Amino acid sequence: MNKNLPEKLRPMLLPIKLDSLGLFFINFLIPIVAHKNFDANGWQMGLLFSLQAIGTGCSALLFSRRVNRWNNRSLLILFGSVIKAVAYILLYLAIINTQYEMMVAATFCLGFGTGIFWLVWQTCFAQMSEFKNRAEIFGEASRQMGLGVMFGSIVAFTLISLAEDYSQPDWISYMVILLFSISSTIAAVLSYKAVAAMSKQDTAVEQEISIPLKITTISIFLFGMIFIGQLSGSLVAPFLEVYLLDHLNITSIEELSIAYIPGGIISMIVAPKLGRFADKINPALFLGCASIIGATTTWIMLQVTSIWHISALFVIDATVITSAGLVLSKLISEVAGENKGSAFGLQGFISNSGAISGPLIGGFFWEVQGATGPLMFSIFTEAFLAICCLVILLPALQRSKHFSDLARSSSNS
Repeated sequence: MNKNLPEKLRPMLLPIKLDSLGLFFINFLIPIVAHKNFDANGWQMGLLFSLQAIGTGCSALLFSRRVNRWNNRSLLILFGSVIKAVAYILLYLAIINTQYEMMVAATFCLGFGTGIFWLVWQTCFAQMSEFKNRAEIFGEASRQMGLGVMFGSIVAFTLISLAEDYSQPDWISYMVILLFSISSTIAAVLSYKAVAAMSKQDTAVEQEISIPLKITTISIFLFGMIFIGQLSGSLVAPFLEVYLLDHLNITSIEELSIAYIPGGIISMIVAPKLGRFADKINPALFLGCASIIGATTTWIMLQVTSIWHISALFVIDATVITSAGLVLSKLISEVAGENKGSAFGLQGFISNSGAISGPLIGGFFWEVQGATGPLMFSIFTEAFLAICCLVILLPALQRSKHFSDLARSSSNS
């Protein structure tokens, strides 16, 4: 267990793990089911991912101010987990009944519930950690998500593989989705108890925080980077899988999973170490290098023809994305001051605005330029972000007295 993790946050680790069991598998499954079962085109696949992001963005926007108050958080995280459990049931019914409209509703609800759950735990983790090791603390939460993803993916792909080997119908093949619904229900109860306990320990009398977030060069750049970065990432997500299926002669979901599962799991499991490393480096330099590496790995993916090469590249890409996310969350939480809930809510809204735009833009490039169109556009946006980090963010952090003082205190401790 991470020695820097505050004792009060430890009861939240198991709910985060349980809530994440279906995180990777469902996002992996949706574009494949839409492409194969629903014969969806690029726009329709993009719409599914956009609606999930709309749900997350809506919940972040609706509840960002309410989550500033401790006494609201336990009910909010309970509500988010229950919504997510219902969404899994809707998704299961949509797949076995081939109902595209129901699948749209399920993805929206899945995003809505996920947004509330993440908003609450991010705010709690940021408020109870020090700036000098905050990325590491966020990384511990990411590690729990990684463990959840690993267990959930192993179970899901094993059951689907067995169902295919024995020629079972879809209602049996995808029953694992119902297990994810059960795990989210358990996470709802445990997270409610954990956050309620924290609220009793840390708040006796509490007043609403009404001080608005400060608009500075750093905050504007961070939120802009979140939008462009999420747009770039969501350009790739729904289309890379279909690209690999079509261009690498892959014939099954299980074979395609070789490219994704190692990177997704490894990046989250090693997240505390990534966070500890990122805490020691200038954030602007770290984010700039991460963008360059991300653009390079995506470009190389288009040049190779081996699924094992793709898997190795995705390990690098996923690790970079995870570590960059930890640094961005660390900076956002510090810019927010006492309004951490509002800041993470705004981050969620802006991030998911990018996630909404990305698949739709990706669908446009898919239709106009073919399968490589979304990936090439993503490469150019990541290169652009790298330049902006070095030209805009780095000088702004150096000019900021607050961040300069934080950097000195971290180096002296």
